[in-house]
Amino acid sequence: MNNYEFIVNDEVKTVSLEDKNQSWEVTDGERKIIFHPVGENLYRVNAENGSLLVAAVFHKGTYYIDIDSVLFEIKEALEDEFAGGAGGLVGEKDKIYAPMPGKIVKIMVNVGDEIVEKQPMVIVEAMKMENQVNSKAKGKVKAINFSAGDQVDIETPIIELELEESGDS
Repeated sequence: MNNYEFIVNDEVKTVSLEDKNQSWEVTDGERKIIFHPVGENLYRVNAENGSLLVAAVFHKGTYYIDIDSVLFEIKEALEDEFAGGAGGLVGEKDKIYAPMPGKIVKIMVNVGDEIVEKQPMVIVEAMKMENQVNSKAKGKVKAINFSAGDQVDIETPIIELELEESGDS
């Protein structure tokens, strides 16, 4: 069984996925949904309230999922994107940037907080999607340059860190 975490409306949701030989069982603690393959990239989804036909395709880093004629695009975060933000600035471990221009939904740390690598730092909403940005290093929060509700770009750090010295020199 594999567990996955998603952020939905500021809440972390854990979903379990279990291979049941000819089908997959997905549970979120409250509901159970069973996916039965019926063709290439085509699944019959059975849940408490009935069943649906779902098409799912993975292409160039994006999952395209069609559920009852509603199309969803889900991109898998790359490690650097997941852990720090803006594309050209991912090498700066002492700064947290937005992954794309948007609005800050929630800041999850305070100045002076000790943080660990990959700790959730801020949630930025862009293109109607919430993006959790995590720390890329261990240290202490030195400055928070924005507040919830502020618009941000990809060039100005949202949070600045004082990195913990590593003994690897």
